[in-house]
Amino acid sequence: MRRILIRGGTVISVDAAVGDFRVGDVLIEGNKIVAVGADLSDEHADEVLDAEGMIAMPGFVDTHRHLWQTGTRGDSMDQVFLDLIKTQRPMIAAHYTPEDVYDCALAGAADALDRGVTTVLDWCHIINTPDHAEADIRALRGSGIRALFAYGSSMTRRPNESKGVMDAGDVWQHARQVRRQLFADPEDRLTFALGLQGPEATTMEITAADIAVARELGVPMSMHVGTPEGRPSSHDQSIKKLAEAGLLGADMNFVHCCATSPAEFELLAAAGGNATACPSADMAMGMGTPATGRMRAAGVRVALGTDSVIAASGDMFDEMRAALWAERAVQAQRVYATGSEVMHTADLHFSTKDALEAATINGAHACWLADRVGSLTPGKRADVILVRATDSNLWPVSDVVATLVGCGSGLNVDTVLVDGEFVKRDGRLTRLDIREVRAGLARSRDRLYATDNYPGIRPLMASGSGR
Repeated sequence: MRRILIRGGTVISVDAAVGDFRVGDVLIEGNKIVAVGADLSDEHADEVLDAEGMIAMPGFVDTHRHLWQTGTRGDSMDQVFLDLIKTQRPMIAAHYTPEDVYDCALAGAADALDRGVTTVLDWCHIINTPDHAEADIRALRGSGIRALFAYGSSMTRRPNESKGVMDAGDVWQHARQVRRQLFADPEDRLTFALGLQGPEATTMEITAADIAVARELGVPMSMHVGTPEGRPSSHDQSIKKLAEAGLLGADMNFVHCCATSPAEFELLAAAGGNATACPSADMAMGMGTPATGRMRAAGVRVALGTDSVIAASGDMFDEMRAALWAERAVQAQRVYATGSEVMHTADLHFSTKDALEAATINGAHACWLADRVGSLTPGKRADVILVRATDSNLWPVSDVVATLVGCGSGLNVDTVLVDGEFVKRDGRLTRLDIREVRAGLARSRDRLYATDNYPGIRPLMASGSGR
């Protein structure tokens, strides 16, 4: 097996047993990390990669992202969540072809890899036909990213206007087939999950039936809950309802959770389940205050997701900062409400170290992949990124973790390995022809926006513009 020695960089392992090194090495053999330390021997290395001036760290784990929405990047920055029911769903999502899904998911995966995301939970609820699902999976495989593919429902299905409930019925027939035929290899970079509507979009009866399918297949599941914040405490409380019904389990991931109570997080922690905050989208789209502090206080590992580039950058550095800032603001208000005029270090319930762990090892737990990725631990898969510490926005890198979280950007990511394979090197994606990826995305964008579905955008999308 090919041996690669990453030599002479600053190493942030996100593993207390391994430790960090101001100057250290990472040895990779095949698709696994075999050693992390100082002055490792290069005697049997097939390649020695000079990492001087770089920070070696585990790749980011984005635990909630709708890759198919890459084609409508930025168009919901001036919208709130409920606007999506009137815009993304009927005007755009219902008109996606499988080719659009492929182009958008491939571009989204390329964007994620370019910014140092090596694992993504792709919450795919654009499955208008079986071909839509298979196009998304094909894009994931072609990109080289590690992904948990969450098979979701069709965006052509409509809520019942009288009950606000999505249609029932067996929507998982094709999911069973996909699970059996396309996800049989346990060593594959792609793993399988179900993206459930959950009790806030449908009934508890339908949710229970959906959960039963996930457990029949032996796969984890994810669902959106706890939005928007500010409704009466008796409204929704999805995690509490699932617990009371005997359905809450360690195979569940709950996303957003802005309105989720501390008591519900305690139930989730006791059940061994996990939760994801999407700080940028939660705040930008009016869903509420990121729940990072409540999660952590209840013993739930805080994981982060970018959600969607329709209203966020897709950069995990931004998510770490947004989580940090939002939690600092919440804690400050609590301190000042007591009459104190000063915050102290003891009042900071979410540190830069916590933010980095939320974007790496905690994310791996949230994707049920902590035995494979999330830290530079010997025996784990070689999902490693190198960040240029020589870029001006990171100088002089005194406190490495604080600098990464407070000042870093996906633009600083120089090199990305997934399973020991270079997917980005010297600042360039190596597996994909980025010009072809961009051209496919532009074709999809122009076709979707050239219809009467989205007339407000049409004047900006003249033929060939913006490519």
